[in-house]
Amino acid sequence: MVYSLAIGFCDTSRMLCCSFIVSFSFCTANSESDSKKLQDFLLTMESSIRDHPLWAGATEEEIDCAVEGLEKYVMTKLFTRTFASSEDTKVDQEISEKICLLQHFIKPEHLDIPGPYHNETSWLFAQKELQKMNAFKAPREKLLCILNCCRVINNLLLNVAMSSDNVPAGADDFLPILIYVTIKARPPWQILLSCIQTSNSYNYIGGSQN
Repeated sequence: MVYSLAIGFCDTSRMLCCSFIVSFSFCTANSESDSKKLQDFLLTMESSIRDHPLWAGATEEEIDCAVEGLEKYVMTKLFTRTFASSEDTKVDQEISEKICLLQHFIKPEHLDIPGPYHNETSWLFAQKELQKMNAFKAPREKLLCILNCCRVINNLLLNVAMSSDNVPAGADDFLPILIYVTIKARPPWQILLSCIQTSNSYNYIGGSQN
C-alpha cells in the first residue's frame, strides 16, 4: 500500500514538474511574471504534499526539505532562462569593471576598518563563501553563500569583542568589512547583481517569496 502511494506520488510529481518546466520555457521571458509563476507552482506543489496520505505524519521540517528539493530541481532545469538576462549581464559587467578598479588600491584603512578587525584569514574565508555562489544554481543555495559570508564576519567581530571585553560590534563595524570582502572577492564573482536579483525573485520559503 505504502509502495503504491509512493510510486503514484512520484509519478504525478514528475509529470507536473515536467509540464511546468516545458510550459515555462516557452513563455516570453519576464522576471516579474516568471517569479509569480514559479511561486504559484511551488505553493501548489506544497499543498499537494501536505494533502497527500504519504506525508500525513511528516514534520514541517520534512515538508520544507521536500519543497526545497523540488525548488532546486526546477531552478536547475530553468537556470539558463531565469538567470542573468542580457540586461542583467550588461549591468554585471559595469559593476565588475568598477570593482576591479577598486580592488587594485583599496585598503582596510580606506573604509575606516579598525585595526583589531584586520584579520586576513577571516576575510579570506568570507571571500571564498561569496565566490561559491557561481557553483550553485538554486536561489536558496546562493543566498546561503551570502549568509555564510556574513556569519564569518560576525564571528570575527564577536571574537574580537570577547577577547578585549568590549561591547559587541554593530552595523557600523560590520558593513565596512562586508564591503571590503565583496570588493576583494570579485574574481570570479562577476555576476553579483544577477545572483542577488535571481535569488530574491525566485527563492521560495514556506509558501511565499523570501
